[in-house]
Amino acid sequence: MSVIYTPRKPDLDARMLIFPSAILVALVVLFMRLWYFQVVRAQELQERADASRSVQVTQPAPRGLIFDRNGELIAGVKPEFVVTAMYNDVKKHPEVIDRVANILSVDYRKLESKLIEAKTKPDLFMPIYVGAQITDGVRIAETRDDLPGIGIELQPMRYYPDSKSFTHVLGYVWTPSDKDVKRIQELKRKPADYVGKSGAERAFEVNLMGEPGTEEREIDAKRRSVRSMGGSAPTPGDQLLLSLDSKLQKFATKYMADHGYVGAVVALDPKTGEVLCLVSSPTYDQNLFASGISKNDWNTLSTDDKKPLIDRAIVSSYAPGSTFKIVTSIAAYEEHKFDTDNHYICDGGVHSGKAFFKCLGYHGSIGYYDAMAKSCNSYFYQLGRDVGVDALRRASEEVGFGEREGLEIGDAKGVVPSLEFMQKYYPKSKWYEGDTLNFAIGQGYVSATPLQLANMAAMVANDGVRYKPHLLHGVRPSNGRGPDQLVKPEVAKTIQASPEFWAELKKALVGVMDHGTAAGAKIPGVTWAGKTGSAEHGNKTEKTNAVFVGFAPAEDPKIAICVLIEKVGHGGDFAAPPARDIVQAFLSEGKSSGAPNAATSASASPALTVSPTAR
Repeated sequence: MSVIYTPRKPDLDARMLIFPSAILVALVVLFMRLWYFQVVRAQELQERADASRSVQVTQPAPRGLIFDRNGELIAGVKPEFVVTAMYNDVKKHPEVIDRVANILSVDYRKLESKLIEAKTKPDLFMPIYVGAQITDGVRIAETRDDLPGIGIELQPMRYYPDSKSFTHVLGYVWTPSDKDVKRIQELKRKPADYVGKSGAERAFEVNLMGEPGTEEREIDAKRRSVRSMGGSAPTPGDQLLLSLDSKLQKFATKYMADHGYVGAVVALDPKTGEVLCLVSSPTYDQNLFASGISKNDWNTLSTDDKKPLIDRAIVSSYAPGSTFKIVTSIAAYEEHKFDTDNHYICDGGVHSGKAFFKCLGYHGSIGYYDAMAKSCNSYFYQLGRDVGVDALRRASEEVGFGEREGLEIGDAKGVVPSLEFMQKYYPKSKWYEGDTLNFAIGQGYVSATPLQLANMAAMVANDGVRYKPHLLHGVRPSNGRGPDQLVKPEVAKTIQASPEFWAELKKALVGVMDHGTAAGAKIPGVTWAGKTGSAEHGNKTEKTNAVFVGFAPAEDPKIAICVLIEKVGHGGDFAAPPARDIVQAFLSEGKSSGAPNAATSASASPALTVSPTAR
């Protein structure tokens, strides 16, 4: 019997199932994934794909133009090539800064310093250089693939036709800090790429910033712009019409610079409170801030002994010296002790206790008119002692000392030495009669800004009516959206005194110009009034500060002025002559105290009070 061999089927090994099972699972997962993307997220991914082909780019709004009272442009806008950098990208390729510096022909350290500033917003393109030449801009754009993190944009940038005469008034513009962002957001606005950092640029930010536009751009796979797909145009900021007389501002700035004077010049229209001239000397070049000031330039300005960064016209306060005798006269009137026929004896000074308070001369028996003309300290020592310290304090506050004038770009208070002031700053000191004597001639603790001193002169010119000083004459809405919106003059204080008193005070101040300490500042054909001062300061070994306040013409005042020059000597020798030349320059132009010529529709425009948006 034969046996047929039948081979045995091998047992199924589990290991043989692993591979096909894995393949099957992978196919299922792949299928589900494809189903998820193609069905569940189809609409979302389609929208993202569309978005990746186009981007929305913000178009910055040009800042509003700024004009002076006669329609002269003092702050404009022009297109500039701006080199930008994204900090995070550039830090991965630090060599690009050197390449860009070579293209621009600038020191790479300047770009590096700006890159450090951009660190605060590391994922945004921030400006590192403003004002690139067209050829340099084209080179950067063409080699953009080799310059990761670097961009080039044509943007409307602020420029100043005269970058030195309006420095402290206008301020400057640059990228917003965190504080700027917070400040502008509090005003219910979104900060622009460039914002005002100081001066009028900062104070009127909301008016000047405008509304940005948008542009849809198609981009390729490398996110390079292919073509524009339309959008909305930006709306420029409103135009500002300032009360400044640019010719007068330039004249005064140059005068102070040519003579090397450190100090300030302030001129006002006494009938409205409009600021005609606001000069702080020395000044500096606004263009240093045009692309963000360099560290070296900042160190140079901040360590300069003459402190050009300080706005002496509105921030610094000084002892008013003998110009304060105007206040003492007002105090005497209010205490019923003002008598032009009353005489005091001047034998070179006045005794108070063991102290002797000097006069600059020996005037003998002297009356009010001669005392004002010759600036006799002895007369006003005794008049101040008679009226008392409380009356001097009250009169000081009535002319605006010890409080801010409320100028749109900000100003300091100065000091009226009240009891509260003494307790706070000199708690161990007592008020002696000698302090009252010093107070009466504008020395000791009292201090005022040049703006306050100019407004004191304006108040006398206006028979006791003191207006709130203001720089803004009006706002012209952009794109002709409405008539000019004019600022209405605002009375800050009225001192109730008889017309006879103001006439006598003016007569005394005219005498100062005619035959007194300011006789050298006469203007041919013009009768005007003024008062000189020679004010001691902290360092008594140095020469006094020279001060002059006045108004012209005396019979119909169109300008009130204060000139203050630090550490040069007597006011009649150093402050009165510049005031003469500045006032003569203004009057020779034939300017009136009416509306600025720039406000062409002034008569039909609504009046309003425009307050500063920020300080």
